[in-house]
Amino acid sequence: MTGRTVSGSVGPGARPDPWGGAAPGTAPDPAHGRLPLPDVDTTLGNGLRVVICSAPVVPLVEIRLHVPYASTGARDVTACHLLARVLPHGTAHRDADAHDAALAAHGAALDTAADARRLTVTGHTMAGALPAVLALLAETVRRPRLSEDVVAAERERLARLVRLATHQPAALAQQALLRRRYGEEIAARLRPAPELAAACTTEDLAELHARRLGARGAVLVLVGDLVPEEAVAAAAEAFGSWEAGPGGDVTRTPAWFPGGPLHRVERPGAVQSVIRLATPALPRTDPGYPALHLAQLVFGGSFGSRLVTRLREDKGYAYQLGSGLESVPGASTLMVEADTAAEHTVPALAVIREELERMAAEPPSEREVDAARSYAVGSTTTAMSSPGALASGLANLLHVGVGSDWLHHWGPLMEGVPYEAVREAARRFFPPAGFTGVVVADEAAVAPLRRGATDELDF
Repeated sequence: MTGRTVSGSVGPGARPDPWGGAAPGTAPDPAHGRLPLPDVDTTLGNGLRVVICSAPVVPLVEIRLHVPYASTGARDVTACHLLARVLPHGTAHRDADAHDAALAAHGAALDTAADARRLTVTGHTMAGALPAVLALLAETVRRPRLSEDVVAAERERLARLVRLATHQPAALAQQALLRRRYGEEIAARLRPAPELAAACTTEDLAELHARRLGARGAVLVLVGDLVPEEAVAAAAEAFGSWEAGPGGDVTRTPAWFPGGPLHRVERPGAVQSVIRLATPALPRTDPGYPALHLAQLVFGGSFGSRLVTRLREDKGYAYQLGSGLESVPGASTLMVEADTAAEHTVPALAVIREELERMAAEPPSEREVDAARSYAVGSTTTAMSSPGALASGLANLLHVGVGSDWLHHWGPLMEGVPYEAVREAARRFFPPAGFTGVVVADEAAVAPLRRGATDELDF
């Protein structure tokens, strides 16, 4: 095993203070405390990274296992979604009932999911049962029960769920925005397809499992009532013999997509419109990311932001709206979202454009930036105050390439961002010409913006 201890040595049986000064079992003080620094960040010989954080709030341990993979096409991503649905149905040595009984005996639960870049297992266990549950998790991931009856039932369910999702306005908007940003071919790699799910065989899943699910590059995060050295030993015992898998299989960074006209997605008779705008932004690993994050909080990422104040409080045009940064490995996207009544679609888009323009014409003031700093630190600390949220937060951040100490240093990082850096981010990333997007709406709701007979809309 190779690795390092992040926050100093921890003696056998010791219980380190999980909140950097706060009493054990209490949440950190948003104004003065920090989120805990992981006790261990190490990599096993097979390439599995293990990050451990002691947080003895309750006698549970939260478990997050992320296994990245590079989708080469729509068939791959669909098969990975199906594999995630099959995994909880047992292993080569246990059927579904025996698998469930083993989890229940330890007061444990494991759930699986997949997206275009990784397969994720989320779970928890009673603290004393951690070694046994990790062994069961390793068995589940390494030797899944790929029987025809299980695969047939789950591929039918997956195909049905994907078809149902295509009728939901938010899902329609998400898929249309992916096509607008990256084109049909790349967008197809990012979402499962019902016809491909229906065609996926047991042999396809076995081939995908052998080709994609190896230890190299995977991340195991454990947060809760644990002794770090004992947890490392349990992880090494359970996963040390996991095959590394093929190397050099890295997810490609998404292309930098251009701005341009919005695209209308027809939804006849819709009484509400779904607006989604996007522009390329900085990855979390970029030194300029903190300033951009503060700028988007001023714009639309907090309750007191400019966009929320104007569009919801002053005008009453939107009941769900905001901005945010969507991060993936090596890239991120600045998103603006609003759901509005059909009759307010055109004026809502006009307000969004005006507020984007104002970010350059009237850059964030010191008062606005200071309010954004407080919100950034306080909201993150509050959101990460439970062991489960902290485990998910750490796993997601490690997936996009930042260090395991990112959350611990988040407060000081925010405090150190100069005002001028936030203003420069506002000028650089918020001009309307840099955005593209989609509007899912009835034709009449966007008729004044139509560009001739096309589905393009002026913005």
